[in-house]
Amino acid sequence: MQRFLIIGFLLALFGLQPLSAQPLEEVLDDYRFEKRIKGPTHKRSQLLEVKVDQHNNYLAMTFAATSYRYIHLYIYRLYTWESVQELRVKAKRIELYNSVFDVDGKFFYANTDVYKNEYKKIDLKTGDISEVPCQEVPGNGCRPLEVRQYETTAYTVGENYVIFQDEKFENYVRIFVRKELYKIQNEEDDVPDFLKEPEEEEPDTGPKVDPTIFTIWLDDKNLSDLKEYGYLKVSEFDILINNSLAKTFEFEKHSTSTIVLPEKALDSLQNQGAWIIENLRVAVKE
Repeated sequence: MQRFLIIGFLLALFGLQPLSAQPLEEVLDDYRFEKRIKGPTHKRSQLLEVKVDQHNNYLAMTFAATSYRYIHLYIYRLYTWESVQELRVKAKRIELYNSVFDVDGKFFYANTDVYKNEYKKIDLKTGDISEVPCQEVPGNGCRPLEVRQYETTAYTVGENYVIFQDEKFENYVRIFVRKELYKIQNEEDDVPDFLKEPEEEEPDTGPKVDPTIFTIWLDDKNLSDLKEYGYLKVSEFDILINNSLAKTFEFEKHSTSTIVLPEKALDSLQNQGAWIIENLRVAVKE
């Protein structure tokens, strides 16, 4: 009960601070990495717009498609970041700022024209899409539409989460959570130390590494896949092989979600069992 009261207090407190008016790079000092969402992987793919559900249930994102006759619509559940629907919609555009979720969280009404009240109704459970008149759209869907610039940065209620486009990969969406809220969500229950049962320490049989260097471990299959495809998903990280991007790559433990390695790193991993760059080590288990 005490924890919920603290969280409620923080939600109210943070809501008074207009972080959305500050530059994103300054805002992120108070946040830590939570989740990365990857959009479609074709060459034209890039994030177009993000929208947080006004009822605090969902996150909607649009991405460019390979054809201008289509658009990708991704809908995720807020706070758990589970995928609800990832759809390829037959429409030249979706204006998220003029689109709405219903109050029950069952349907999404996507506005598909800048100046006209044309909508597609999307069943969030089945993914079925149908065209509906504006009279069926919640919140006065027949009102005169206003044209806005697409937003690729959004905040949840109380600005406790910030959602934004990755600066290096245009089809990636990154989600950060306030550091204070993260600590509360992950702390142990308030139990006095003298009531806690001592934990038995297991003998450390793993390889010894420099504690100042963050290590990502691969197995032989991981290394084989990385060599063959130039891409690998390990834990919460994506590993890419790209000589050009590797020249400017920098690793930050709490915010980096994509590791970029040069091709010569593959030889080092195979022959020496590791690749080290400043504070990051990618190694192969023996």
